[in-house]
Amino acid sequence: MRLNTWYEAGLSVGVVLLAACGGETLEPLPAKFQAVSAGGIHSCGIVTDGAAYCWGRNEEGQLGDGSRRSRVYPVPVVGTVRYQALSPGAGHTCGIATTGAAYCWGLNFNGQLGDGTNADRSTPAPVDGGKSWIALSAGGAYTCGIATDSLAYCWGWNAVGQLGDGTDIDRASPTAVSGGLKFQAISTNAYHTCGLTVGGDVYCWGSNEYGELGTGNTDDSLVPVLVSGGMTWVAVSVGFSHGCGIATDGSGHCWGRNHYGQLGIGDTLGGLSQLSPFLVKGGISWGSVELGAYFSCGTAAQAAGAYCWGYNGSGQLGVDLPSSNCTEEGGAPSQCSLEPAAISGGLTFTTVSAHTQHACGLAADGFAYCWGSGSEGQLGTGEKGNQVFTITPLRVAGQP
Repeated sequence: MRLNTWYEAGLSVGVVLLAACGGETLEPLPAKFQAVSAGGIHSCGIVTDGAAYCWGRNEEGQLGDGSRRSRVYPVPVVGTVRYQALSPGAGHTCGIATTGAAYCWGLNFNGQLGDGTNADRSTPAPVDGGKSWIALSAGGAYTCGIATDSLAYCWGWNAVGQLGDGTDIDRASPTAVSGGLKFQAISTNAYHTCGLTVGGDVYCWGSNEYGELGTGNTDDSLVPVLVSGGMTWVAVSVGFSHGCGIATDGSGHCWGRNHYGQLGIGDTLGGLSQLSPFLVKGGISWGSVELGAYFSCGTAAQAAGAYCWGYNGSGQLGVDLPSSNCTEEGGAPSQCSLEPAAISGGLTFTTVSAHTQHACGLAADGFAYCWGSGSEGQLGTGEKGNQVFTITPLRVAGQP
């Protein structure tokens, strides 16, 4: 459980991390980004020719550059593989090549790389089984994906059933999610998983301590269970202990833990959880939704706006807020937004990716930006340290 302990510790604002940059030299990127994603304490992106780059924490090899040295600037992932999608998790990263093959690298203590071993990798290793993939999502210590047959598979840590195979046994290779459901999207985080079926239903599995499965109760499930409410969905994403989805009419709905206002429903309801989907405030028609640990982000469908809500202790919402916006457990005031707040800086984002204490977005002009905590260089701006954070999106360095 080494990774899981580290991942939970990473949620604390007071984590002690290195402050020196080590004189790293910036190498200009060959092209702008076509995609960018935030991981636990690292980030990754794909430039327009399909080459993958990562930056931030690298002690587990999650940057894929063949080293264990953390980076404050983007560095190329080793190899000639060209990628169509990347998903950085807590201590590992996975990607889908343009051929449809899947590769993972980084920490593998629980088998989350899916290569049939528990050996860490600092360079990409092919996922077992030879399948062709249409989606991958790297979580805290596990990974899930959808193959071209629309069936879902998961591998890695499974102590609370987050692999959805009906057991609590770790898996070092892709294992089919129970039920034979056909999926079009899947989302992982730490202790639970949700998937969107081709018919527009959302099913979730794993831990349900705070109602994060959206089933109207707090019963854990080792197999997929239907999210309540009877809605048809077009998107779903999961955070550390909450979930959100977009219904066919563009409305946003969230469920699960709400102690920092991460459900976006206008209050924390005394810190109580919501066991079923609850309407996100603001009347926004959503085009995408992406959840971090205790915060949520999304892009509007038509107005081209980007918004975040929930916990803002490291500036991960991209907006400055008074410290008294909400009261966390124990009574201390915290920076939170209880409903969607527009990300500062006046940029137009086509996608936003959220994770533990930072977020990244791809702007309409093709430049990638990150904001929030830069403790290990995960913002890609050349700095790192305990006091490195920003509420304003900063351009990732090296882009032409």
